[in-house]
Amino acid sequence: MPFDFKQKPTGVFKHILHAPVWLFRARLGFVFGKRIVMLEHEGRRSGKLRRTPLEVVHHQGDSYILCSGTGPNADWYRNLKAKPALGLWVGSRRREVIQRFLDDSEAATVFAGYETAHPKAAGKLAALMGVSHDGTHEGRVRMVAQIPMVELRLMP
Repeated sequence: MPFDFKQKPTGVFKHILHAPVWLFRARLGFVFGKRIVMLEHEGRRSGKLRRTPLEVVHHQGDSYILCSGTGPNADWYRNLKAKPALGLWVGSRRREVIQRFLDDSEAATVFAGYETAHPKAAGKLAALMGVSHDGTHEGRVRMVAQIPMVELRLMP
């Protein structure tokens, strides 16, 4: 049975998804290039440091846009809504960041670019989330309301 990405991972799958954290902490994050980064954030209830590897939906210069592929209830996303991100690991370096949540129209434009650059990954993400659009900007706007995005800009 395939994993339901709307639910928190458990068991062996949870550990497999956590493996990139070990690589980033060992300063081996360069193996992911700039497509996977590790977000450092504070737990909204626990106050503990949390680390979450995430796929980059769009990258330009010092800006990295991340998508909550499991929806607005993902713990990392809810933590950022409560408190700003602490840092972002890109490759083997950790940097402080300034965060900004994208509005749905801007996120729809970013997702359209992601679809062009990574059509298979975009299709799988939409299928796993159970979302779709009709190919129009308005359709994407409705869809990204269910998969919100945040921009993290590296501080100098």
